[in-house]
Amino acid sequence: MPVNQHLLAEKLADVTAVIGGANDLVRAFDLFVRTASDYAVVRINPILFAEQRGFATRAVVQTFLHARKVGLLTMEWQYVCPGCGQIIERLSSLTSAAAHAFCQVCSAVQDADLSDFVEVTFSVAPEVRRSRYHDPWSLDPDEHFFNYRFTQSAVVDDGSPLRDHLRRCAVVCTYVEPRTMQAFQLVAKPRFLWLTSGPALVVGGARTDECQMFALEYTGARSKGFRADIAAGPVRIEFTNATDERYALMITDLPDHYALTMTPFLSGTQLLSNQTFRELFGAETITSGEGLAIKRLTLLFTDLKGSTALYDSVGDMKAFDLVRRHFGYLQECIARNSGALVKTIGDAVMATFVDPRDGLRAALEMRARIARFNADAGGDLIGIKIGLHVGACLAVTLNDRIDYFGQTVNIAARVQRLAGAGEIIVTDDIVTLQETAEIVTDLPITSDNVQLKGIVGDVRVHRIYPPPA
Repeated sequence: MPVNQHLLAEKLADVTAVIGGANDLVRAFDLFVRTASDYAVVRINPILFAEQRGFATRAVVQTFLHARKVGLLTMEWQYVCPGCGQIIERLSSLTSAAAHAFCQVCSAVQDADLSDFVEVTFSVAPEVRRSRYHDPWSLDPDEHFFNYRFTQSAVVDDGSPLRDHLRRCAVVCTYVEPRTMQAFQLVAKPRFLWLTSGPALVVGGARTDECQMFALEYTGARSKGFRADIAAGPVRIEFTNATDERYALMITDLPDHYALTMTPFLSGTQLLSNQTFRELFGAETITSGEGLAIKRLTLLFTDLKGSTALYDSVGDMKAFDLVRRHFGYLQECIARNSGALVKTIGDAVMATFVDPRDGLRAALEMRARIARFNADAGGDLIGIKIGLHVGACLAVTLNDRIDYFGQTVNIAARVQRLAGAGEIIVTDDIVTLQETAEIVTDLPITSDNVQLKGIVGDVRVHRIYPPPA
């Protein structure tokens, strides 16, 4: 498809002006937009893009976010059904996100899972380069299902891509026009016949030569599915599209249910913990009253020890300057370790990290940076206290910004309050993870069981002291 050369050059210049020295990445992206297939330029997986071209994932995601901001790319939040891998909801903005979505294939309401099954992809804006995949109804039925309708990031039990598995098992792929009926003649084998409209025919071991008839009517996106036990042999399915819109129907002859595993992709959780996203798209908030579930997130809280005494000893103006500079140091540590600053609360900071290793490294770096600052200043002007915990929580909107709610947040905040100046306190959930244990192996640590306000039972915590001078 033709590329709007002038608009592409203009948008790339806007991106380059913001990100600075990533010229190799910008040149690679320029070439990609000009030469990639129609299929490739829609629903781009930034992690796969980085891997295939040898760039750092963080740099690609940052570049893509700036490209979206200037209109070179669009961005899509995709709710992937954990049962079948169908993309059941497509959102251009987080603001439209709901806590649940209905999968017609599975005839089930699925919870939005920002960690594992909300996938964020990018597409070249149609104004820059038009692709047939910008309009999925312009595709032929095979392309619609196997290149678009189901996620490209899933694999099934035998390790093959989900889309390839479905392509092998499909016996019907077609569009059924509004207010029309189509009939399909099949020979059922002992396994399963699944329809994208919901019904499932369970084919048993008994056989018959008589044609088994099923008249199915599609009445809309919430049409109820059903299961029916049938014998192996000839089957006639008369499918009526009773709506005023074209319907994409696929019938698959599956040997069994498949279990999905997702290959690396940019998840909703990762994007919410990306500092560039929070800075560029702070207006995107979560309007769902239930919040959005996150399976695992690392929460980091900091505070200053004796900040009241600091104001008394050096005066308000100097103390304010010290606190402001300390916020800058902490934010640098957070961003450098793939985290995001959620908010400041007085002299305290709350930050999130997808990978607990990043949170732990950020904490250690924060402590070292403040120690250097104090050494340069010739005294212990600032004493930082840090706490970390990892677990499930909800992403919500508080005070017009994305925030987090739940017991994981409460524990992280209360653990931090146990710390002394220069101490990092982490929960057992952090240090018992295989990926984090080696980071603290050579550091002085003491462990204890503590009671935290509002938390039932003891909490095992580990106090990480500064290394010996």
